[in-house]
Amino acid sequence: MAVVHRYTLQCKGLSLVELLVALSLGVVLSFGAMNLLLQSKTSYYESEALARLQENGRYALRYLSHELTMAGHFGSVLPGTPVDSTESGSACFDYLMTTASPLEHLSDVNSNGEADNGHSVLPQDCLVRGRHRPGTDLLLVRRTLNAPAVAAGERFATIDSDAIYLRTAPIHAIPALQRGGGGLQADSELWEYLPQVLFLRNYSLATDDGIPTLCRKRLGRSSNGMAPTECLVEGIENLQLEFGIDETGDEQADRFDPAPDPAEMAAAVAARIYLLVRSVHPVAGYRDERSYTLGRTQVEAPRDSYFRRVMQTTVLLRNRGISGR
Repeated sequence: MAVVHRYTLQCKGLSLVELLVALSLGVVLSFGAMNLLLQSKTSYYESEALARLQENGRYALRYLSHELTMAGHFGSVLPGTPVDSTESGSACFDYLMTTASPLEHLSDVNSNGEADNGHSVLPQDCLVRGRHRPGTDLLLVRRTLNAPAVAAGERFATIDSDAIYLRTAPIHAIPALQRGGGGLQADSELWEYLPQVLFLRNYSLATDDGIPTLCRKRLGRSSNGMAPTECLVEGIENLQLEFGIDETGDEQADRFDPAPDPAEMAAAVAARIYLLVRSVHPVAGYRDERSYTLGRTQVEAPRDSYFRRVMQTTVLLRNRGISGR
Protein backbone atom coordinates (compact mmCIF):
# COMPACT_ATOMS: atom_id res chain seq x y z
CA MET A 1 0.00 0.00 0.00
CA ALA A 2 1.47 3.32 -1.12
CA VAL A 3 2.29 5.96 1.44
CA VAL A 4 1.06 9.44 0.62
CA HIS A 5 3.20 12.32 1.91
CA ARG A 6 1.53 15.65 2.37
CA TYR A 7 3.57 18.88 2.44
CA THR A 8 2.31 22.15 3.76
CA LEU A 9 3.76 25.18 1.88
CA GLN A 10 4.41 28.04 4.26
CA CYS A 11 5.55 31.58 3.20
CA LYS A 12 7.46 33.46 5.85
CA GLY A 13 8.13 37.26 5.56
CA LEU A 14 10.35 39.60 7.55
CA SER A 15 9.75 39.84 11.18
CA LEU A 16 8.99 43.23 12.70
CA VAL A 17 12.48 43.41 14.16
CA GLU A 18 14.10 42.65 10.81
CA LEU A 19 11.95 45.26 9.09
CA LEU A 20 12.89 47.92 11.62
CA VAL A 21 16.58 47.06 11.25
CA ALA A 22 16.32 47.29 7.45
CA LEU A 23 14.55 50.64 7.63
CA SER A 24 17.13 51.96 10.07
CA LEU A 25 19.98 50.91 7.80
CA GLY A 26 18.25 52.53 4.83
CA VAL A 27 17.79 55.79 6.69
CA VAL A 28 21.43 55.80 7.81
CA LEU A 29 22.67 55.11 4.29
CA SER A 30 20.35 57.77 2.85
CA PHE A 31 21.54 60.36 5.34
CA GLY A 32 25.14 59.41 4.58
CA ALA A 33 24.60 59.82 0.85
CA MET A 34 22.83 63.16 1.38
CA ASN A 35 25.60 64.38 3.66
CA LEU A 36 28.25 63.36 1.13
CA LEU A 37 26.35 65.17 -1.62
CA LEU A 38 26.00 68.33 0.48
CA GLN A 39 29.68 68.27 1.43
CA SER A 40 30.65 67.86 -2.21
CA LYS A 41 28.38 70.75 -3.22
CA THR A 42 29.71 72.97 -0.42
CA SER A 43 33.29 72.14 -1.38
CA TYR A 44 32.53 73.01 -5.01
CA TYR A 45 31.04 76.40 -4.10
CA GLU A 46 33.93 77.18 -1.76
CA SER A 47 36.49 76.28 -4.43
CA GLU A 48 34.63 78.37 -7.00
CA ALA A 49 34.45 81.37 -4.65
CA LEU A 50 38.15 81.12 -3.83
CA ALA A 51 39.15 80.72 -7.48
CA ARG A 52 37.11 83.78 -8.48
CA LEU A 53 38.57 85.76 -5.58
CA GLN A 54 42.12 84.94 -6.68
CA GLU A 55 41.37 85.70 -10.32
CA ASN A 56 39.85 89.08 -9.45
CA GLY A 57 42.77 89.92 -7.18
CA ARG A 58 45.39 89.03 -9.77
CA TYR A 59 43.64 91.06 -12.45
CA ALA A 60 43.30 94.12 -10.20
CA LEU A 61 46.94 93.85 -9.15
CA ARG A 62 48.13 93.61 -12.77
CA TYR A 63 45.94 96.53 -13.82
CA LEU A 64 47.11 98.83 -11.04
CA SER A 65 50.73 97.79 -11.57
CA HIS A 66 50.51 98.65 -15.26
CA GLU A 67 48.90 102.03 -14.61
CA LEU A 68 51.50 103.00 -12.00
CA THR A 69 54.34 101.91 -14.26
CA MET A 70 52.92 103.88 -17.20
CA ALA A 71 52.02 107.02 -15.21
CA GLY A 72 53.75 110.01 -16.79
CA HIS A 73 54.32 108.34 -20.16
CA PHE A 74 53.60 111.04 -22.73
CA GLY A 75 54.98 109.50 -25.88
CA SER A 76 58.13 111.22 -27.08
CA VAL A 77 57.51 114.28 -24.89
CA LEU A 78 60.25 114.66 -22.29
CA PRO A 79 59.23 114.95 -18.60
CA GLY A 80 58.66 118.56 -17.59
CA THR A 81 57.85 119.74 -21.12
CA PRO A 82 54.80 122.08 -21.16
CA VAL A 83 51.76 120.60 -22.90
CA ASP A 84 49.03 122.84 -24.29
CA SER A 85 45.35 121.91 -24.58
CA THR A 86 42.94 122.88 -27.32
CA GLU A 87 39.97 121.49 -25.37
CA SER A 88 38.10 122.70 -22.29
CA GLY A 89 35.01 121.45 -20.49
CA SER A 90 33.88 120.40 -17.04
CA ALA A 91 36.04 120.93 -13.95
CA CYS A 92 37.32 117.35 -13.86
CA PHE A 93 37.83 117.29 -17.63
CA ASP A 94 40.02 120.38 -17.44
CA TYR A 95 41.86 118.99 -14.41
CA LEU A 96 42.74 115.77 -16.21
CA MET A 97 43.85 117.72 -19.27
CA THR A 98 46.71 119.27 -17.29
CA THR A 99 49.80 117.07 -17.38
CA ALA A 100 52.07 118.69 -14.78
CA SER A 101 51.45 115.86 -12.26
CA PRO A 102 51.43 112.44 -13.95
CA LEU A 103 50.29 110.64 -10.79
CA GLU A 104 48.33 111.93 -7.81
CA HIS A 105 47.53 109.96 -4.67
CA LEU A 106 44.96 110.52 -1.93
CA SER A 107 45.43 108.36 1.15
CA ASP A 108 42.52 107.00 3.21
CA VAL A 109 39.68 108.94 1.62
CA ASN A 110 36.23 109.18 3.17
CA SER A 111 32.96 108.16 1.51
CA ASN A 112 32.98 111.40 -0.52
CA GLY A 113 36.46 110.77 -1.93
CA GLU A 114 38.00 113.46 0.27
CA ALA A 115 41.31 113.12 2.08
CA ASP A 116 41.35 112.70 5.86
CA ASN A 117 41.34 116.49 6.33
CA GLY A 118 37.86 116.64 4.80
CA HIS A 119 39.02 118.32 1.60
CA SER A 120 39.75 117.05 -1.87
CA VAL A 121 42.15 118.41 -4.43
CA LEU A 122 39.99 116.81 -7.12
CA PRO A 123 36.95 118.49 -8.66
CA GLN A 124 33.62 117.04 -7.59
CA ASP A 125 32.85 115.47 -10.96
CA CYS A 126 36.03 113.37 -10.59
CA LEU A 127 34.40 111.64 -7.60
CA VAL A 128 31.29 109.64 -6.68
CA ARG A 129 30.13 111.39 -3.52
CA GLY A 130 28.90 109.08 -0.79
CA ARG A 131 30.00 105.97 -2.68
CA HIS A 132 33.74 105.72 -2.05
CA ARG A 133 35.03 102.98 0.25
CA PRO A 134 36.11 104.85 3.42
CA GLY A 135 39.72 104.35 4.48
CA THR A 136 40.95 103.31 1.03
CA ASP A 137 43.34 105.07 -1.35
CA LEU A 138 42.55 106.91 -4.58
CA LEU A 139 44.79 107.34 -7.63
CA LEU A 140 44.79 109.77 -10.52
CA VAL A 141 46.92 108.60 -13.45
CA ARG A 142 47.80 110.68 -16.50
CA ARG A 143 49.43 108.89 -19.42
CA THR A 144 49.21 108.03 -23.10
CA LEU A 145 49.08 104.64 -24.75
CA ASN A 146 52.41 102.87 -25.01
CA ALA A 147 52.43 103.07 -28.82
CA PRO A 148 51.66 106.00 -31.16
CA ALA A 149 48.73 106.08 -33.53
CA VAL A 150 50.81 108.15 -35.97
CA ALA A 151 54.59 108.60 -36.13
CA ALA A 152 56.90 109.88 -38.87
CA GLY A 153 54.00 110.14 -41.29
CA GLU A 154 53.03 106.49 -40.82
CA ARG A 155 49.68 105.50 -39.34
CA PHE A 156 49.71 102.56 -36.93
CA ALA A 157 46.11 102.72 -35.66
CA THR A 158 42.76 104.08 -36.75
CA ILE A 159 42.25 107.68 -35.64
CA ASP A 160 39.15 108.02 -33.48
CA SER A 161 37.52 111.42 -33.96
CA ASP A 162 36.07 111.25 -30.41
CA ALA A 163 39.32 110.36 -28.62
CA ILE A 164 41.78 112.81 -27.05
CA TYR A 165 45.30 112.68 -28.50
CA LEU A 166 48.64 114.16 -27.55
CA ARG A 167 50.03 115.75 -30.70
CA THR A 168 53.74 116.41 -30.93
CA ALA A 169 54.70 118.77 -33.70
CA PRO A 170 58.15 119.79 -35.03
CA ILE A 171 60.92 120.31 -32.52
CA HIS A 172 60.19 123.97 -31.78
CA ALA A 173 56.39 123.60 -31.38
CA ILE A 174 54.59 123.00 -28.08
CA PRO A 175 52.92 119.57 -27.73
CA ALA A 176 49.13 119.81 -27.47
CA LEU A 177 46.16 117.74 -26.40
CA GLN A 178 43.34 117.73 -28.93
CA ARG A 179 40.24 115.76 -29.86
CA GLY A 180 40.67 113.78 -33.05
CA GLY A 181 43.71 113.74 -35.30
CA GLY A 182 43.46 116.94 -37.30
CA GLY A 183 46.26 119.42 -37.98
CA LEU A 184 49.04 116.86 -38.34
CA GLN A 185 52.27 117.75 -40.07
CA ALA A 186 54.59 115.35 -41.82
CA ASP A 187 56.83 114.88 -38.79
CA SER A 188 54.06 114.93 -36.17
CA GLU A 189 53.29 112.14 -33.73
CA LEU A 190 49.88 111.28 -32.30
CA TRP A 191 49.44 109.41 -29.00
CA GLU A 192 46.04 108.61 -27.49
CA TYR A 193 45.70 110.28 -24.08
CA LEU A 194 44.13 108.12 -21.34
CA PRO A 195 43.98 109.82 -17.93
CA GLN A 196 41.79 108.23 -15.29
CA VAL A 197 40.77 108.36 -11.63
CA LEU A 198 40.95 104.95 -9.92
CA PHE A 199 39.07 104.27 -6.68
CA LEU A 200 37.03 101.70 -4.75
CA ARG A 201 33.26 102.04 -4.81
CA ASN A 202 30.98 100.48 -2.20
CA TYR A 203 28.80 98.70 -4.76
CA SER A 204 29.09 97.05 -8.16
CA LEU A 205 25.89 97.23 -10.23
CA ALA A 206 23.05 98.02 -7.83
CA THR A 207 23.55 100.58 -5.09
CA ASP A 208 22.42 98.06 -2.47
CA ASP A 209 24.40 95.01 -3.62
CA GLY A 210 27.22 95.72 -1.13
CA ILE A 211 29.96 94.42 -3.44
CA PRO A 212 33.16 96.54 -3.12
CA THR A 213 34.51 97.21 -6.60
CA LEU A 214 37.53 98.78 -8.29
CA CYS A 215 36.20 101.52 -10.59
CA ARG A 216 37.49 104.36 -12.73
CA LYS A 217 36.39 107.67 -14.20
CA ARG A 218 37.67 108.74 -17.62
CA LEU A 219 37.23 111.56 -20.09
CA GLY A 220 33.97 111.66 -22.01
CA ARG A 221 34.19 110.78 -25.68
CA SER A 222 31.24 112.69 -27.10
CA SER A 223 31.59 115.85 -25.01
CA ASN A 224 34.18 117.64 -22.90
CA GLY A 225 32.92 116.15 -19.67
CA MET A 226 33.42 112.92 -17.77
CA ALA A 227 32.24 109.54 -18.97
CA PRO A 228 30.00 107.47 -16.66
CA THR A 229 31.81 105.57 -13.92
CA GLU A 230 33.18 102.29 -15.23
CA CYS A 231 33.79 99.42 -12.82
CA LEU A 232 36.58 96.95 -13.49
CA VAL A 233 36.88 94.29 -10.77
CA GLU A 234 34.43 93.14 -8.09
CA GLY A 235 35.44 92.14 -4.59
CA ILE A 236 38.29 94.64 -4.07
CA GLU A 237 37.60 95.66 -0.48
CA ASN A 238 40.68 97.73 0.36
CA LEU A 239 43.49 99.43 -1.56
CA GLN A 240 46.58 100.79 0.18
CA LEU A 241 49.69 102.26 -1.42
CA GLU A 242 53.15 103.07 -0.14
CA PHE A 243 55.66 105.02 -2.20
CA GLY A 244 59.40 104.40 -2.16
CA ILE A 245 61.23 107.71 -1.69
CA ASP A 246 64.76 108.21 -3.04
CA GLU A 247 66.51 110.48 -0.52
CA THR A 248 70.06 110.13 -1.86
CA GLY A 249 69.61 110.50 -5.61
CA ASP A 250 70.77 106.97 -6.43
CA GLU A 251 67.42 105.88 -7.92
CA GLN A 252 66.88 103.47 -5.01
CA ALA A 253 64.02 103.64 -2.50
CA ASP A 254 65.41 104.56 0.92
CA ARG A 255 62.04 104.35 2.69
CA PHE A 256 58.37 103.72 1.91
CA ASP A 257 55.71 106.22 2.94
CA PRO A 258 51.90 105.66 2.79
CA ALA A 259 51.12 109.39 2.62
CA PRO A 260 54.05 111.35 1.15
CA ASP A 261 53.79 115.07 0.53
CA PRO A 262 54.22 116.48 -3.02
CA ALA A 263 57.97 117.03 -2.58
CA GLU A 264 58.46 113.45 -1.43
CA MET A 265 56.29 112.12 -4.25
CA ALA A 266 58.48 113.95 -6.74
CA ALA A 267 61.33 111.75 -5.47
CA ALA A 268 59.32 108.51 -5.56
CA VAL A 269 60.92 105.69 -7.54
CA ALA A 270 58.71 102.74 -6.56
CA ALA A 271 55.27 101.89 -5.22
CA ARG A 272 53.93 99.04 -3.13
CA ILE A 273 50.36 97.96 -3.84
CA TYR A 274 48.32 96.18 -1.18
CA LEU A 275 44.88 94.75 -1.94
CA LEU A 276 42.37 93.11 0.37
CA VAL A 277 40.24 90.96 -1.94
CA ARG A 278 36.88 89.53 -0.85
CA SER A 279 34.66 86.83 -2.31
CA VAL A 280 31.75 88.36 -4.19
CA HIS A 281 29.12 86.36 -2.29
CA PRO A 282 29.05 84.99 1.29
CA VAL A 283 30.10 81.37 1.84
CA ALA A 284 27.65 79.25 3.83
CA GLY A 285 29.07 77.87 7.05
CA TYR A 286 32.20 80.07 6.99
CA ARG A 287 33.06 82.87 9.42
CA ASP A 288 36.06 85.16 8.94
CA GLU A 289 37.66 85.79 12.33
CA ARG A 290 41.05 86.93 11.04
CA SER A 291 42.52 90.43 10.98
CA TYR A 292 44.57 91.64 8.01
CA THR A 293 47.68 93.77 7.50
CA LEU A 294 48.07 95.92 4.38
CA GLY A 295 51.42 97.62 4.79
CA ARG A 296 50.92 99.94 7.75
CA THR A 297 47.14 99.61 7.70
CA GLN A 298 45.46 97.14 10.05
CA VAL A 299 42.03 95.76 9.17
CA GLU A 300 40.05 94.32 12.07
CA ALA A 301 38.43 90.89 11.83
CA PRO A 302 35.22 91.33 9.78
CA ARG A 303 33.41 88.43 11.47
CA ASP A 304 31.25 87.68 8.46
CA SER A 305 30.92 84.87 5.89
CA TYR A 306 33.24 86.10 3.12
CA PHE A 307 36.56 84.63 2.03
CA ARG A 308 39.41 87.17 1.98
CA ARG A 309 43.01 87.27 0.79
CA VAL A 310 45.75 89.93 0.90
CA MET A 311 47.67 90.44 -2.35
CA GLN A 312 50.64 92.74 -2.83
CA THR A 313 53.39 93.67 -5.23
CA THR A 314 56.05 96.34 -5.77
CA VAL A 315 56.49 98.23 -9.04
CA LEU A 316 58.97 100.78 -10.33
CA LEU A 317 57.83 104.29 -11.24
CA ARG A 318 59.53 104.89 -14.55
CA ASN A 319 58.49 108.50 -14.99
CA ARG A 320 59.28 111.13 -12.38
CA GLY A 321 57.54 114.32 -11.31
CA ILE A 322 54.49 112.90 -9.54
CA SER A 323 52.33 114.47 -6.87
CA GLY A 324 50.73 113.23 -3.66
CA ARG A 325 48.58 114.43 -0.76
